[in-house]
Amino acid sequence: MAINRSNELEGLVQFLAHVNRLGKRGMRAALAGQPKCRLGMLEHLHMMIEQHGHDGTIYVSELAKNLQQSMPAVSRGLRYLEQDGHIRRETDPHDRRKTLVCITPEGEAARLAGEQAINAYVSRIMDRISPDDLARMLAMKDVFLAAIEAENEALEQNLKTGGTPYDTDL
Repeated sequence: MAINRSNELEGLVQFLAHVNRLGKRGMRAALAGQPKCRLGMLEHLHMMIEQHGHDGTIYVSELAKNLQQSMPAVSRGLRYLEQDGHIRRETDPHDRRKTLVCITPEGEAARLAGEQAINAYVSRIMDRISPDDLARMLAMKDVFLAAIEAENEALEQNLKTGGTPYDTDL
């Protein structure tokens, strides 16, 4: 019997959408008792400071470049975090044309509390999965990610050589 790829794809997309919805709902519930914060934005900023910043700060221009977003878009996001008291913007004392961003102690406390709540939520989920099922799930995750990476590489190569996204071979 031939495998119907269209049904498989539809089922996979529905599964991923369902996981996304359930995960968001669970994370909102897990964060309900934590300090209100824009956790995703704080996490991204923290990661950018860790990877590209200096002494716990990062230039707004460097942040925009690494996030591949416009300066106005980054500034809007930073304004929200600043209004919440989770970041501070300062003019660089060595170059007054540049602005530095750092996470405040309140912002770091909110970020860590949110991170701990999410980690505890995910740990409780993982505890509900048998060790054998977990091993199979993690192995299949790696297979799925490798297939996505291989397809993305093939797409990029085809586009570089003037082909179309539909010219990839398995």
